Amino acid sequence: MSSEQWSVILMDGFTSITLSSYDWKQCITTDILRFQYNTSLREAVDIFLSHHLSQAPVVDEEGRLIGILDSLSLLKGLNLLENSNHAVTTLINEFIQQPQLVIYLEGNFGQNVNRVIESQTSALVIDSDGKFKGEMKYTQVMQTLNVLYEELECFVSKVIELPYNGIIAINSSGTTIFYNHSAERILGFPAQDMIGKSITQLLPDSFTYKVLKNGEAQRGVPLTYGDISVHADFTPIIVADKLLGAVAIFKDVTELQEVTGRLSTNEKLMATLEAIVENTYEGIIVINNQERIEIINQFFLDEMGMKAEDVIGKKINEISPESQLPNTLKSGEVQFGEHMNIGEKDFLIMRAPVERDGKIVGALGKTLFKNMEVAKIFAKKVMRLEGDVAYYKHELRRFHSSQYAFSDIIGNSPRMQAAKTLAKRAARTNSTILLLGESGTGKEVFAHAIHETSMRKNGPLIQINCAAVPENLLESELFGYAEGAFTGARKGGKPGKFELADKGTIFLDEIGDMPLSMQAKLLRVLQEREVERVGGTQPLKIDVRVIAATNRDLYQMVIDHKFRLDLYYRLNVINIELPPLRDREEDFEYITNSILQKLNHRLGSFIEGVTPEAFEYLRTYDWPGNIRELENILERAIITCDELWVQSWHLSLPLRNSTDRLLDSEGVDNNTQQNNYQNNQFTTLEEGLNEAERNMIHLALQRSHGNKMQAARLLGIHRSALYKKMSKHRLTQT
Repeated sequence: MSSEQWSVILMDGFTSITLSSYDWKQCITTDILRFQYNTSLREAVDIFLSHHLSQAPVVDEEGRLIGILDSLSLLKGLNLLENSNHAVTTLINEFIQQPQLVIYLEGNFGQNVNRVIESQTSALVIDSDGKFKGEMKYTQVMQTLNVLYEELECFVSKVIELPYNGIIAINSSGTTIFYNHSAERILGFPAQDMIGKSITQLLPDSFTYKVLKNGEAQRGVPLTYGDISVHADFTPIIVADKLLGAVAIFKDVTELQEVTGRLSTNEKLMATLEAIVENTYEGIIVINNQERIEIINQFFLDEMGMKAEDVIGKKINEISPESQLPNTLKSGEVQFGEHMNIGEKDFLIMRAPVERDGKIVGALGKTLFKNMEVAKIFAKKVMRLEGDVAYYKHELRRFHSSQYAFSDIIGNSPRMQAAKTLAKRAARTNSTILLLGESGTGKEVFAHAIHETSMRKNGPLIQINCAAVPENLLESELFGYAEGAFTGARKGGKPGKFELADKGTIFLDEIGDMPLSMQAKLLRVLQEREVERVGGTQPLKIDVRVIAATNRDLYQMVIDHKFRLDLYYRLNVINIELPPLRDREEDFEYITNSILQKLNHRLGSFIEGVTPEAFEYLRTYDWPGNIRELENILERAIITCDELWVQSWHLSLPLRNSTDRLLDSEGVDNNTQQNNYQNNQFTTLEEGLNEAERNMIHLALQRSHGNKMQAARLLGIHRSALYKKMSKHRLTQT
C-alpha cells in the first residue's frame, strides 16, 4: 500500500483533532492600527503616510468594527479638499468602505481557513459582539497549513513504519514509492536502492509488478528470502476504477513455523507461546492436523463467552461450526482479509497453514482488527486522506508558483526584444538578476517569466515588496524568527521568505527602498547562502536564486550614500532594463488591443477597439505610469462606454495633458498656448488655475458643439459639475 494511501487512512481523524486542538488565534495579528470613526481626514492621511498603510479598520467608541479605510480613497478625498481647510475638520465617515472578508473569532477554524483560501485575501476578525480583534492574513494561514501538513506527513510516516510485516508499494509505472524497514529486513535490499526505481531492477520476477500488469491479486504466496520464510499477498490498488499501483505485504512466518513445529513436544514452549499470543487487541487460534484446538487466546474466548478448559482439545467445528480453518489445513492456502462472524460480531481475519518439514501440521487464524468498526474507519480515512493531502499540496504549489510566462510579455520593439532575449538567457543560469525600469513597466511579470523558464520552476517563487513592509518587521519577514525571539513570537518560530524560497526563487521588489541597516544583513545572506532567524543561534543553509527590481537609480543612490556599493555589485550581476511605454511606439497599438481583449474577458464587455482619434489621444500622452496606467485608463473607459468603440471623451487623462489634447484638437500650437499663459501675469496660482479651467471648459464645449453630456465626458466630470463650473466662469455657450 502506497504512502499516499496509508496517509488517507489517517487524515480525517488527524486533521479534525489537529485543527480542533490547534490554537488558531495564533494566526490572528492583533497589533493592527485602527481608527476611530470620528478621526479627521487630515489626521488619517498623516497616519497612513507615516505607517505606510494600504488599508486600516475603523471602529466605534466600544471597539466594534464599522468598516475599513484604504489609502486611495483617503488621498482622493484629500486632493478634493486640498485648497481648503475642510481636511482638518472633515471626518473619515464618508470614506469608510465595507471590508472584503470578515470572520468571527468564535468560528470554526477549518471553515475560516477555507474562506480565506477561497478569497485569497486577508480577513478582519471580530467577536460575537462585533468588536474588532485583529486580522487573519492569507500568507499566515498558508504557512500554518504548511506546518500542519509537515506534522501530518511525519505522523503518517511513523504509523506506516510500525507494522512488523514488510510492505512494498509501486505506482502505475512500476516505480517503488514505499518500502518500509520490515521490507528491508525481509528482502535484504536497503531502501535507497529501491525507492524511486523500477521494482524489476532488483526483483526481475516481481509478483508485485505482475499483479500491476494483469490486475489480479495473489494471496498467500509462500516465498523464502535467505533464512526468512514469508507468506505474501500481492494486490492491485484501484480507486474509482483507476489503477493507481500495487502493494505487497510480506508476513514473516519464520518464527511462527519454528514455534508451531514443536507444539506437541514441550509444555514449557506451549506456555511461552500462549503468553506471546495473549493480547487484548487481536484474536489468535491455532489447530493441529487433527483439527483440534491447541491455542486460543482470551480475546476469542471473551467473544465466544467460553473458558479455555471448555475449548482446548476440542475440534474447531464443535466450537465454531462455520470455521474455515479445516479447509486451510486441506488446501494449504493463506486467506487474507476474510470475513468471519464470532458471537454477535463481525471480524476481518487471516488464515494460514502451519508447516513443518514441508508438511502441514496445523492452521492459524488471526483477527486483523479489533472490530469491524475500526476496519471501516481505517479504510475510510485512507481514501479521504489522499484527496486532502493532494488538495493542500496543490494549494501550496499554486500559492508559491509563477503566474506569468514570457508569452505574456507583449511587445516586439527592439528594446523590449533585447530585454526578453537577455532574460531568457539569464533564466537558464542561477545568477542574480537586477530588473530596472519605471513603475508599471512589467518588472514583476519578467520575474515570474524568468522563474517559470528556469531550472527552478518546480520550486517556490516567493515575493516581497521591500517598500511595503515596515522597517522594524522587514528582518523577521525576510529571515524569520525563532521561538521566544520577542513578545508575541509564535510557538515554534516562523520561517522567513528566504527559507520558504529554498530550492526556488525569491523576488525582492523595490530593493532601492530597503533600509541601509537591512542591506548589510541581505549582503551576508547573498555571500554566505545562509540565513539566521531573529533570535536564533544556528544558521540555516539555503539554495535560493535572487531576482531584485527597482525603479530608482541605484548607482546614484550609492553616490549619495543611500545604497551600499558592495550590495549593488552583488545584485548587479545581470542587469535587465525594461523600456518605458513612451519609448515603445511600435508596440503601443498592439499593447492597447491586447489589454482591451483581456479587459473584455475579465469585465464581460464587448468593446471592439478604440477609434483612430482616441488612439492618437492615447499615443501622444507620455504615460508616467506605463502599462499599468494604460490598463487602468482603458478599464475606466470600458466601464463608462456605452458604445462598441472607445471614443476620446471616454478617456480620462491627467488635467494638464487633457488641456494639451483639447488645444491640439482645435489647431492651437502648444508653444502658442504656453506663450499665452506666460503673457497673462496672474497674481496668484488660484487665478491661473481658474483661467486654465475656464479655457478647458470653453474648448470642450466648442469641440462637442455645445453638447453638455459629451463635454462633461471629455472633461471627465459629471454633467452637474459642468453646469456649476459654467456658472462659475459665466460660460453660457449652447
